[in-house]
Amino acid sequence: MTTYSAEALSRAVAAVCPDIRTRIDTGAVSDERHLWWELSCCILSSQVPYSLAMAAADRIDAQGWLRVIKQDHLDLADQLFELLSTPLDVEGKRRLYRFPRAKAAHLATTWLAVSHTGGTLKALIRGDVNDVRAWLVKNASGIGPKQASMFLRNCGVTYDLAILDRHVLNYMSAQGICSGEQVSISGLNQYGRYENRLRDHAQEMDCPVGLLDWAIWIVMRVANRKQEAVFL
Repeated sequence: MTTYSAEALSRAVAAVCPDIRTRIDTGAVSDERHLWWELSCCILSSQVPYSLAMAAADRIDAQGWLRVIKQDHLDLADQLFELLSTPLDVEGKRRLYRFPRAKAAHLATTWLAVSHTGGTLKALIRGDVNDVRAWLVKNASGIGPKQASMFLRNCGVTYDLAILDRHVLNYMSAQGICSGEQVSISGLNQYGRYENRLRDHAQEMDCPVGLLDWAIWIVMRVANRKQEAVFL
């Protein structure tokens, strides 16, 4: 937890928000390949560095298996496991993915759920964003409220859902928006309550909540690094 004052943190966040607004793309992603890459990253990035998740998603994307309309999902899981079990090139180093079998199963099960519902991610994300998020949390294996919100934001579907990671929750604690340090949130209902509190704060900051959490993430990471440097 950072020792910076709540006022200093909110000023920094307010300064970063306009820059993020200028960098976001307009319109939602409609390319099925890109959508699967984004969803794969969200599933693969749990408890591993994002750079490793991106490398794994790139390898899976190159094969195109998640875009095949008809296939056996158990065979798909085996194929994905083989891919994820082979060392990946990450920032000039060879690294092994941490959970190859579990994440292969998550991706294959998610593919099966999507194929049984709309057939494509493009068709799936056309609905109400809250309903889409709830569907992902219920049916996309390995996806929680945070990952589902990240997927929908990264695809440009909406900027009205928050990604409540530990940095954002610590900021909310510092601002008195929630009490104590909340390490994680379990369940969509609890997530929604915290999200609504941050959304109220976002309105005061005149920034969509899905961009405010991005600014908070940047500010809190920088603040924590500076604080760590003081003690080195």
